[in-house]
Amino acid sequence: MDADKIKQFFILHGEKFVVGVVVLAAGWMVYSGLQMPNMLDEVQPEKLTADANTVRNSIDEDHNEAIFQEREPVVAPKFDILAETARKRTPVDASPYKTANLLERKSIDTSIRRKDPEIFAPRALQVDSHIASIAKLSRTGEYPLKDLEGAEALEVVEQEKPRPRSRSRRRGGMDEMMGMDEMMGMEMGMGGGMDMYGEDMGMGMGMGMDMGMGATMSASASGRRFDSANNFGFTAVPKNSMKPVPDYAWFISGTAVIPHKEMAEAFKAAFQDADGYLPSRDQPLYFNYEVQRADVTTKSVDELNENDWVLRYTREQNLKEAHRSWGGYAQEVVPEDYRDLNVTAYIPPILLADYTDFVTHPLIPMVSRREKEMKEREELMKEVEVDVNDLELAGPGASGMAGMGGDMGMDMGMDMGMGMDMGMEMGMSGMGAYGGMAMVEEDPVDYKIMRFFDFASKLDKNTPIPGRKYVYRIRVAVVDPNFPANALQQPKVSTLSGDVYQRVSKLMQQAEEEESRRGLFERWSEWSEPSEAISLPDFNQYFAGPVELPRVKTLQLKDKTVEYTADPPTAKAVNYSYNIQYRTTMPIWMQNVTPGSNFSYEGPAELIDPIDLVVKKLEDAKVTSQTTVVDLGGGKVLPMTGDAELTEPGMMLLFDENGQLRVTGEVEDQENYRIYSFAKERGL
Repeated sequence: MDADKIKQFFILHGEKFVVGVVVLAAGWMVYSGLQMPNMLDEVQPEKLTADANTVRNSIDEDHNEAIFQEREPVVAPKFDILAETARKRTPVDASPYKTANLLERKSIDTSIRRKDPEIFAPRALQVDSHIASIAKLSRTGEYPLKDLEGAEALEVVEQEKPRPRSRSRRRGGMDEMMGMDEMMGMEMGMGGGMDMYGEDMGMGMGMGMDMGMGATMSASASGRRFDSANNFGFTAVPKNSMKPVPDYAWFISGTAVIPHKEMAEAFKAAFQDADGYLPSRDQPLYFNYEVQRADVTTKSVDELNENDWVLRYTREQNLKEAHRSWGGYAQEVVPEDYRDLNVTAYIPPILLADYTDFVTHPLIPMVSRREKEMKEREELMKEVEVDVNDLELAGPGASGMAGMGGDMGMDMGMDMGMGMDMGMEMGMSGMGAYGGMAMVEEDPVDYKIMRFFDFASKLDKNTPIPGRKYVYRIRVAVVDPNFPANALQQPKVSTLSGDVYQRVSKLMQQAEEEESRRGLFERWSEWSEPSEAISLPDFNQYFAGPVELPRVKTLQLKDKTVEYTADPPTAKAVNYSYNIQYRTTMPIWMQNVTPGSNFSYEGPAELIDPIDLVVKKLEDAKVTSQTTVVDLGGGKVLPMTGDAELTEPGMMLLFDENGQLRVTGEVEDQENYRIYSFAKERGL
């Protein structure tokens, strides 16, 4: 049979084979069951019942005799309690347990003692020098400048009629004019004051200007007036029966920063875990500062010794000057977060001049943290796109609740921020120093600003002298948390560490003898690094104006084109001089400045009254200057425009009175040049 037939056979007869196998298995199982023995032959139910009853009866019978044995009394041995106690007290021999490096046992002090925190020195000291008018109070209100006659109106300079140009170019010229004139007048005037100094500064200046103008319009209505929009300084107003008068201020100013955040962290590390921690006391409370000056005209800073340093400024001196001599103090420009009344000196009442640059510091932001957070929140809200349909589907009142919540959060944030600012100002400015309730900062700012002013005065034997070079250094004092000004806040001596206890105990004894803690509770930092060398400024400044070139001719010389002019270039400039006699600025507009010109001047001039902003005339003005114009640049027509009215900005190379070369240009001096040349009044 072949394979196919075998396969076909199993397909047809496979079921029969399976049935046969099942039948054989069933037969084998029946046969096996028949071969098993009969259980009834061996086990009967009656027998099983009898066996069970027998076992139960045997369990119920008494078997105690087999379990219990006869007991005999046990005689206890004699117990000697004294001997046993002595044995228990005998120490165990420790020699088998000794090791080569056995640890010495020491007592552990579970309390943390109070230490002295590190007091960081001020940083980044920078200095500058100035000559300006300052407001002082007088009973009579009389000053020499007031008696001068008012200046006449300026003659408008006729401008050449420009050549006709295309519509687009004319439009561009108008835009440039707007950007130069209107934006300068608006942004640097009242609008600029609002943006630069903040809302409160704008209001303060506005109120002061209104009062000053109202008070002086009637006094000198016929005289020409200085544009109040260009008055960037303090606006003097009468105070009680005293009237403001101008006086000259010749001084060196300085600013530095205190690393406030590092100081707060140092205090926190020293006291937070110590026994007797009091947050309102154990934080940096600034109380005083000192400024020293050294003369480096004939020696270097490295050659200075302690005897070369002279004390020039303290917190007490600033308060006395502001109260006795100044006619008020200028509006603050540094946000409240970054200053402290005890180390941030009052700003002198500088008249006319913009004092912002020398009372601020690059490390100090000009926007408070509250305003910065609000601005960031507003920018974030602008980035979020809100779908109006989603708000409607949210349900009645959903959008209203969300809006109310946002407003409430913002208002609460502002209120809390204002409360924190007020608390910090009060705490740091003296209440905390004298034992009052001081607010505790949760997130201190990085820096606090410090200021000082070193005024030249004939009555001061240590006054700065013109021509001499000086360096300054500064240090700060905080209220000692381990020996505070208020004796009621004195920490317990048991909480002080050893070295602190020795120091404080001497102070306590000295305070008891003097019956006062004055001068003993101040802890001073190290001195800051010396500043750069600085001198008192000259009485003259120079603001460059446009440069005019005569007709330029070209000459070919050995395949080279050489430009030359028959006449030298001329420039316009402002000699911004300070008149000591009349205690005010005397800007002189000079129209024919050429290389080799000297800025000395004799003739009529105009003075600006810094009190009532009336322009006065002086017939016999005299300015002595050794500054000489070395060269002039600019004035060429810009090649990309081909327009004769669009020229390169003017530049002047000057050899100044200190024997140094310096460059000034029309671009950087543009604002001051236009203000003090009265360009707007002249129609320029």
